[in-house]
Amino acid sequence: MPPPSPAASMPEPATLRVCDDDEEVVVGSREQLLHLLAEAAEIEHSLMCSYLYAAFSLRTEEEDGLDEPRRAVVRRWRDAIMDVAVQEMGHLLMVANLTVAVGGRPHFSRPNFPISTGYFPAAVVVRLTGFSRETLDHFIHLERPRGVAGQDDPAFEQEDYQREQIHLGLMPSTQDYATIGHLYEAIRANLVHLAEHLGEEALFIGARGRQIGRALVDLPGVDEVGSLAEACAALDMIIEQGEGSPADRADSHYQAFSAIGGELARLSAADPGFRPAWPVASNPVLRRPPEPEDKIFIDDAAAAELLDFGCATYGLLLRLLVQSFGREGAGQQAALVNGAIELMHVLGAAGRALARMPASLSAPGIHAGLSFTMLRGIEPLLQPSEGPVLAEQIMALLRAARRIASLPEAVRGTLAGLAAKLPAELRALPEGAVAGG
Repeated sequence: MPPPSPAASMPEPATLRVCDDDEEVVVGSREQLLHLLAEAAEIEHSLMCSYLYAAFSLRTEEEDGLDEPRRAVVRRWRDAIMDVAVQEMGHLLMVANLTVAVGGRPHFSRPNFPISTGYFPAAVVVRLTGFSRETLDHFIHLERPRGVAGQDDPAFEQEDYQREQIHLGLMPSTQDYATIGHLYEAIRANLVHLAEHLGEEALFIGARGRQIGRALVDLPGVDEVGSLAEACAALDMIIEQGEGSPADRADSHYQAFSAIGGELARLSAADPGFRPAWPVASNPVLRRPPEPEDKIFIDDAAAAELLDFGCATYGLLLRLLVQSFGREGAGQQAALVNGAIELMHVLGAAGRALARMPASLSAPGIHAGLSFTMLRGIEPLLQPSEGPVLAEQIMALLRAARRIASLPEAVRGTLAGLAAKLPAELRALPEGAVAGG
């Protein structure tokens, strides 16, 4: 009798207790693992956007009304928050590599802001809000280590609920978790469980060459994954950079936000009139919402045009990242990743400019902000359409940038350079290779 196939030995779903605080996780099939990795990708993606939004709102320029000593402090805060956002991008890429390694596709989609109640666990509230004491307290709460008691700021509290599933069967379970670290422990438990049942060779079936490595993105932890040890090392890096555990890392996200919060409290106590950020909208939206509560529809003409440009830039940036995975040819992969990095600078310029513009006649005194509105789909473009579609999108952004006076000249230069080089670099795709295939 032939030995059973890996599919025949796929484990049945079960619950395991993997944490000291009695938190349980669901372990099961490869589909369960891919489901958890997709949720982790959405969490990292959403946190990155919320951190960028807060950073863009800070008053860092000479004309922003702060004296030089305070402006220097605010710039340092902005740099620290941007560093955290960049690490969140690294985490998103690490999760993408893990997903490819176990046979899936990178997941860059996510729900639009504000994220509806019930989509993530009750303890994970993700919104777009400007820099403030309340926002910092919320960031600290989100990044807190497992076992650290934390109370979210009242502005972000919501009614408690459970994403309960009665039957553990073929469909992946909705895994609730109190902290982001708990989610990654659930991913680790599923990796170990599957490796035990299938064997590492049968689990890690995604080619390293179709992932994004340190040669393309020089961020700690962004390495190709092909074994359980490498997968667990990636999870350790994500947890330690966020929570600061198990070692108490001074450069963790939790500690970085806590340090900014302490400084803000001291400066505000000495000067109650200190306002380090523009009064940007909470949850700005590109399109008029059917339920307007807790949202600001950006209908100022100039801000709306810039917001449209910013969201289109963000959409193209994500497309370039999607296209960079699962392909042959390091040259084209590098061209796409480098293009995405260049668009990050364009996105930052749009986000900072929006924070200095009025949002709406119906909301006097409130400034606009980048809503990070998602495209309905960012599935991979196949050959031979990849090059022409991306070239069209870059040229559309360049034409819009030439019309928008609030954008710095450097933005137009970046887009013009990208339009000139990226299509040519993609035309060098080797015969038979399928971009995004």
